[in-house]
Amino acid sequence: MKGFDFVFRKLTGLEADSSMDTISLKRGQSLIVQGQLLNNLFWVASGLLREYHENGDEEFTNSFIAEGNYYLTGFYFGGKIKSSFTVEALEESRILVLSMDFFQQDFLPPQVLLDVFKEVSTIKYQHNLQWKLINGKKTFLDRWEYFKQTNPGLWVRIPQKHLATYFNVTPQYISQLKARRKL
Repeated sequence: MKGFDFVFRKLTGLEADSSMDTISLKRGQSLIVQGQLLNNLFWVASGLLREYHENGDEEFTNSFIAEGNYYLTGFYFGGKIKSSFTVEALEESRILVLSMDFFQQDFLPPQVLLDVFKEVSTIKYQHNLQWKLINGKKTFLDRWEYFKQTNPGLWVRIPQKHLATYFNVTPQYISQLKARRKL
């Protein structure tokens, strides 16, 4: 979900920089855990994150969030909704955090807020559409090729077990295709 630079541009001079916190995550650390209240907008300055849902012993990977992208699921509800996902670092990551409280301050012009939320909504919609396009393809190989085309170089940074849960296949199936040089 590229586009957080739009948010920065719109908020320049409106004290957003001083309102941002920075979080450093090591590989395997969680940014958000399933059930946590969502009240921040996160921008991945560096690194790679994975958004996933756990249901008992099963995991389902919903998305991968690389540098230059943001994460905001539930952000619009201002801390009144709990996350149905966990977001963990797949590699060391640096995250910029902007609290929903920032957007509720009186000094922010209403048009700026409208523009920011409209842009963020559009980018989130495009991200969801991309996920549907990837998972709506007929075969795994079709989905795989589309993922590689829309996320160049990203797949080599993601552990095979997480790619498997994203594509709803087994890690063994991916290994078999790699051995046959189909991937």
